[in-house]
Amino acid sequence: MWFRSTETDGATEERTRADAEHRVRLRVLLATYRTGAVVVLVCLLAAGAWVSYGAYAAPTGEAETARQVETTWTATGNISHGASVTEPTAVYPAGARLENEPLYYSAVSPTVNGTFVGGYAADSAADVSVSLTVELVYQSVDPDNGTVYWREREPLAATNETAVQPGEPVTAAFDVNVSAVTARIDRIESDLGASPGETELLLVLERGIDGTIDGAERSVAEDYTVPIAVADGTYRVEDGASDAYDESYEEYEAVSASPAAGPMRSLGGPLLVAAGLGGLGALVVASRRFGEPTAADREWLAYRDDREQFDEVITVLLLPDAALEGPQAHVDTLAALAAYGIDVDTAIVFDPDRSVYAVRRDDFVAVFEPPRPPSIAVDDDISDRPDSSSETGSEADAAGDGGPAPSERRNHTRPTGADAPTAGEPGEED
Repeated sequence: MWFRSTETDGATEERTRADAEHRVRLRVLLATYRTGAVVVLVCLLAAGAWVSYGAYAAPTGEAETARQVETTWTATGNISHGASVTEPTAVYPAGARLENEPLYYSAVSPTVNGTFVGGYAADSAADVSVSLTVELVYQSVDPDNGTVYWREREPLAATNETAVQPGEPVTAAFDVNVSAVTARIDRIESDLGASPGETELLLVLERGIDGTIDGAERSVAEDYTVPIAVADGTYRVEDGASDAYDESYEEYEAVSASPAAGPMRSLGGPLLVAAGLGGLGALVVASRRFGEPTAADREWLAYRDDREQFDEVITVLLLPDAALEGPQAHVDTLAALAAYGIDVDTAIVFDPDRSVYAVRRDDFVAVFEPPRPPSIAVDDDISDRPDSSSETGSEADAAGDGGPAPSERRNHTRPTGADAPTAGEPGEED
């Protein structure tokens, strides 16, 4: 008799058998669900393409109306002021010119001179006129509710220029004798016999622009108030920031825009397309790798499932030749044989040497010969050796019947007459 030299060979065969069964199961599983998987993946691909088309090529939903700036132009302006020293002092000589000072002294510079410059900035223009006026207003006002008790107005400057180009300045010059105005206010209050409220001294500036600007007729007018604060022999012109007299004009046009796709559509669509294509590609690769399951594959898997299901009621024994003598009834599946054995309350025996399952009755023997696995690794040395018991044992191992490994059957001996072939015993290879 020939035996394997080490138990390592048995472990290797076990791994080979498990790998073969795993591949066969994958092959059958792929064939069973491939059509359904293709349908699902094609649906994913179609859904992803539809969502992507809706998100990028033809967005759906109500159009959003937004305002878009069509033209922009600016009415510009600035004010400057200064005063000449009329009385020499230790600080200022007579005739000195003070420009844009934060504070002027009424005793040495009673008159403030100023200019109001107006214009506009635009890309194009035609027949544009710019008018500027400067008025002096002094009045008495209730500081709490704004009631005006009395008011006086004096025009200081007025100008109107035509055919003014973008960026061309138009200037209105003015003079205010602050000392004289203060004296005038004192006389008014003296004549009234009262001085209700607070007295204000104001420069009122007005700018008007008319003409064709940026291809459209424009007509705008703005006015600004510049206080002159008088206190304790001083005065100051509160002219504000340099851009306080600029006004920007913007014209808008309504623009309809398709609503932006949200992240669920803009990202979800391409992801569905990628999932569909990736899944179909994986199916193609898997189908080429594992191939189509054969009838032998399905038969062998059915046998392995039956063996696992009825393993507890199967007894592994080396049967004598006499146990298989007499009429034999061959059963197509292990499940049918197990059901028969359970029905007649008879042991279901598996002979690993013969690789046969049997249920013995008085008048006949019901047998089942398991199918060979789809892939069997048999050493050439073993297949060439004449001992039929070792050869059939190798077939049983490859079939994965769970019987004793060759090392465990090493001391088993066949009963008398084991050299005679019986039903279900493979015998010599063809």
